Amino acid sequence: MTPRQERILECIILEFMQTAQAVGSVSVADKYNIKASPATIRNEMADLIGLGFIEKEHFSAGRIPTSVGFRYYIEHMLKEDEMGYVQEMNIKEGFHDARFQRDKLLRTAVETLSSSLKYAAVALFEDALFYSGISEILDYPEFEDISVLKNVVSVLENYNILESIFEKGVAYEQDVKVLIGEESGFNSFKNSAIVFSGFRLHRGEQGYIAVIGPYRMDYKRVFPVLRYVTDSLEEVTAGW
Repeated sequence: MTPRQERILECIILEFMQTAQAVGSVSVADKYNIKASPATIRNEMADLIGLGFIEKEHFSAGRIPTSVGFRYYIEHMLKEDEMGYVQEMNIKEGFHDARFQRDKLLRTAVETLSSSLKYAAVALFEDALFYSGISEILDYPEFEDISVLKNVVSVLENYNILESIFEKGVAYEQDVKVLIGEESGFNSFKNSAIVFSGFRLHRGEQGYIAVIGPYRMDYKRVFPVLRYVTDSLEEVTAGW
């Protein structure tokens, strides 16, 4: 990919993340100040389609990123936000108050994630499942179709399915992992993504905690918050 193609892909992804709408060459040229004509940008978009990073949406002249495009963005272009001191202290204080009650601690963790990020959150530990924030994803157009929402919720409520999804992502070396769209192996997650990490509590038992939302979720915010929550879970239970 050329530097200009990479920049165009980044602009399409950023615009799509904000609007959930297909992105046209004129809006990319005007809003993101790319030094190329709309015709040149359209040609570059055609090449990006050929590479599998974007696709032409039905009934629209614009383009939308594919899961491959988002994967490239996350691995090569993503610049994570820095968490504020107040946000960090609020999270740690909530965990400290619940540190001696496992179920309360994990409920606090998923509630913290969903309220902070405005996506759904879920945690698996031993044979228990905790989730929060299903109401949060109702605000996203990807889940307006009741059948899509029902399928996603059915996954969130199923321990075995979630466990199988997390196992698919174990191969990724990053501490915070992401499965985008069809990478999860479930058609119901076509327009969704799941960002997760593993954690260990008490005597070393392992669990998973995750954020679930549209595949255009704001990864630069999700990654640092999930990482901090995971680290805090382990920190407040160290030495039990």
